[in-house]
Amino acid sequence: MGAAELLGILLRTGLPGKSAIELAAEILGSREGLGGLARITPQTLQKEFKGLGMAKACQVAAAIELGRRVGVAEVAGGMMDTPAKVEELMGPELRKNETAVQPQEILREALGAEAVYSLVVVHNHPSGDPAPSPADLEFTRKLRDGAKAVGVLLQDHVIIGVAREGRSGYYSFKEAGYL
Repeated sequence: MGAAELLGILLRTGLPGKSAIELAAEILGSREGLGGLARITPQTLQKEFKGLGMAKACQVAAAIELGRRVGVAEVAGGMMDTPAKVEELMGPELRKNETAVQPQEILREALGAEAVYSLVVVHNHPSGDPAPSPADLEFTRKLRDGAKAVGVLLQDHVIIGVAREGRSGYYSFKEAGYL
């Protein structure tokens, strides 16, 4: 069963002219998939999808949050306190995706979330080699300085690659002493 079908089950009903699954696909499309949906508030859902009630928007948000907590709890120790745990949780999904982002976009997203005091940033290297490039070093410096300027601590920046003999499947700027 796909994400739209699962979300459609939560919605149970659609809106005039849209089935629950069509509405679910539209919601997912507006957020570029499940990852974006995980960051949406019930108020935003209700505002962007006229006719969607607050109770249903809260149910969707609660289900997404429950799924997030289950995922985090499945990681050894339940806390994302090491880059190895970050890699274990995020690696399988990130190895499938590629996109470009700027430090300002990350900070804008972080500041839009409620009660963000620290941040762990994760990205992948499609080549499989997690070693940071000069651009990664510059990006991390800008992100660290920008976060500090607005009172947010950049806890770590983890690059996901592929484990090979003699190297791990990730690079941690914190472990390397850069943060």
